[in-house]
Amino acid sequence: MKYLKGALGGFLFALSWGAISSCGVAKAPPPAPAWAASSTPSGTGTPLRASGVSERRVQVQGQTRSYLIYIPEGLDPSRPAAVLFAFHGFAEDGQQALSYTGFDDLAETERFIAIYPNGTGLSTRDLSWDSGSCCGYAAIERVDESAFVRAILTDLSTLAKVDPRRIYVAGFANGGMLSYRLGCDMPDVFAAMASVDGDLSYYGACQPKQPVSLIHIHGLADKVIPYAGTSLPGFGEQYPPVSYGIATWAELDGCATPARISREGSVTLTVYSGCRFGSGVELYAIQGLGHAWPTGSLGGGISSRTIWDFFAQHPKI
Repeated sequence: MKYLKGALGGFLFALSWGAISSCGVAKAPPPAPAWAASSTPSGTGTPLRASGVSERRVQVQGQTRSYLIYIPEGLDPSRPAAVLFAFHGFAEDGQQALSYTGFDDLAETERFIAIYPNGTGLSTRDLSWDSGSCCGYAAIERVDESAFVRAILTDLSTLAKVDPRRIYVAGFANGGMLSYRLGCDMPDVFAAMASVDGDLSYYGACQPKQPVSLIHIHGLADKVIPYAGTSLPGFGEQYPPVSYGIATWAELDGCATPARISREGSVTLTVYSGCRFGSGVELYAIQGLGHAWPTGSLGGGISSRTIWDFFAQHPKI
């Protein structure tokens, strides 16, 4: 069976199950990060504030791209900081991701830098990401999102010290799909990834040379990207079941022990352990939650804090 791109895409790509499920995991220790610092800022935008939110712009393959950066107040510039990328959903932007994830509040207490990139589109109302099979303008144009991420890191390295062992990615919906793709394409950069209401629907070969930890959160009432992977009515495209992506990633991370499943209230938790280099894979399936970012009340106690706690426990070794 082949899974095709999501409904908001605009044209179809085929995704071979075999191309992903047959991937192996290298045993070599992680190499040094591929991005490097430069002596002067490579981006432009509003003046970087000592704390709070600023907008930056970088040049990526002849195109101007933008992102928001949140610096916690009083961050020690001499100490390497963790970095969390948060990718918005289809037809959203970085400001909306900042609002509903609340990672800026966590950045203050946990002392990390939060990055909210903006996707591409014909207008600010249809921004999207090329997750490898979805969505919209970005998928049609095959926008190189990995190049964008590396450009952001290069720009960021001129503004603050970055801990290369603690770079994380989270995304919602189309952004959650992108989290999977970046895990496939940039295992040298990301220590862990979070997908909220996304899926592993990547048409390319996923062959990460080192493990990347995964936390996936999905509402069982999600009708946009269904948990069971059913067709989206009215569009004809199909999504793989969430369980497929989780099992595949556990294999890629070399998790040695069977999944442990538990339930508390509306949340069913699936945990894989014994994974290579201390990586881990966790799935939170939330009864009654639709296509929405979870909050404490809306998500059965699951929230952005759950994601950050998982990230903090899974740096690169």
